[in-house]
Amino acid sequence: MRVEHRHVVANGTRCHALEAGSGTPLVLLHGTAIDSAALTYGPSLPELAARHRVLALDWPGYGRSEHPRALPSMDDMVELLEAFLDEVGLARVHLAGFSMGAAVGLGFALRSPERVATLTAIGAYGLDGGLPVPILPFVAMRVPWLGRSVTWGLRRSRFLTGLVLRHVVFSDARLVDDALVREVHEQLRAPEAERSFVDWLRGELRPFALGTSYAERLGDLSVPTLLLHGRNDRVIPARKADAASERIPGARLVRVPGCGHWVPREAPEVFRRELLEFTRARG
Repeated sequence: MRVEHRHVVANGTRCHALEAGSGTPLVLLHGTAIDSAALTYGPSLPELAARHRVLALDWPGYGRSEHPRALPSMDDMVELLEAFLDEVGLARVHLAGFSMGAAVGLGFALRSPERVATLTAIGAYGLDGGLPVPILPFVAMRVPWLGRSVTWGLRRSRFLTGLVLRHVVFSDARLVDDALVREVHEQLRAPEAERSFVDWLRGELRPFALGTSYAERLGDLSVPTLLLHGRNDRVIPARKADAASERIPGARLVRVPGCGHWVPREAPEVFRRELLEFTRARG
């Protein structure tokens, strides 16, 4: 399988995407913090590209995309996704997003449902804003030197990176090998990724809530939607997906047993099977 590196200027920002395969288009959106298109979706590209024309977008400030000139809001990211699709000439796509990327996908599907054949939201952020956020991280993100300290230790210690992966991101610590820790640690060492994550936290954290919530609008979601969520997710509890599945008309909910937040990397076979079955049935 040949993977091409594609660069597109969307809303004034030079964005990078991995592109492979042919067929109906599938656009993949990664999350925040330790993420990029290659990190979350790279191992799954061969199988997904056997069925679809796949484009995995790097958000501004992540992977090989340019860092944005200003802190983007969630609405800005939805608009950037729309501009990206326009630039690559895609009128209608299958859309799959992980964590923050799922929130952007939700916002885009609510805004432009005619352009979304299916939406797969994996470990989705933005399903509601009711998760209390401790006051210390809220303050830390607004004090520059303290905010930088949040990622300082992880950037400088592969051991700490491994601890976070094993005890926060994954459910089964045995699946976190040295190769994955090295891969994630290299992503964390990129200064632009650190800036992007801290900027995103500053925009999204509130003293006792999260900044983005589509809870009141989920009933208006009119595209076929798959909620794929790790049953043992410590980052975004599975109960959020449970509640969202009752609000979204016709939603399919799949809770992955023994899996934490990063479903595409902790349970890649389940991720690929569920996504491809969903796009096949509703494509």
